[in-house]
Amino acid sequence: MTRRAPLMVLTLYNSGVVGRHQLFDELDASLAPLIPQEAVEFAGSWSPTARRTYKTENQIGTGSGPFVDVVDRWWRGTLTCPAPIAGIGFLVTASGLFWVKSSPAAATLPVAVSLHAYADYSAEQATFTAEVGGAVLPGVPVACGSDLVQSCTLEPRRLATGRVEQIAQANTAAFAVLLIQGRFLKVGRRRLWRVREELASSLPPRVRELVTRRRASTIDSEPSDG
Repeated sequence: MTRRAPLMVLTLYNSGVVGRHQLFDELDASLAPLIPQEAVEFAGSWSPTARRTYKTENQIGTGSGPFVDVVDRWWRGTLTCPAPIAGIGFLVTASGLFWVKSSPAAATLPVAVSLHAYADYSAEQATFTAEVGGAVLPGVPVACGSDLVQSCTLEPRRLATGRVEQIAQANTAAFAVLLIQGRFLKVGRRRLWRVREELASSLPPRVRELVTRRRASTIDSEPSDG
């Protein structure tokens, strides 16, 4: 029996269909003249696991029950490009957007999507999480059925650098990535990368701040109509 912490989530959830955030269109339009598109192969597969965990957060570290059985479904894969790439992962919900930067550029970035639910599916709810290049996005609750894999839309395909690409959606949460070639980036302290100043200086303020400052942040919800 594995005694891990119970399922815990970030409260960014609201009912309703999640749309494409307006920031994504702004990023695409701003970066298109600066970052040439290069093909990125997106591939991977699903794997199931099961575990037993604490029923409540108050039990963490005690080693004492009660415990509950949890089903985990992981999609693990890679983003591979001829040129080294780094990425920004985005988690979009009806309440807002959370973003996080990956590790510095590499020819292959690991990527993962996961769904975690109680084994009896009594809550009809799962926790959706995602990560890219070692950077982990927070988990959020999504509605689910008895087949967690069917609750998530995810299709390996060819992506492109310099544009925001959605790669997974589970009900009211979506996971997207922006990939940028390493030659356009500079790595600073604590392995935090940023777009080089000669490129960033021509970007709109909100886009420039995202690609040159901070490792992670949140943005209020403002999905577009499309």
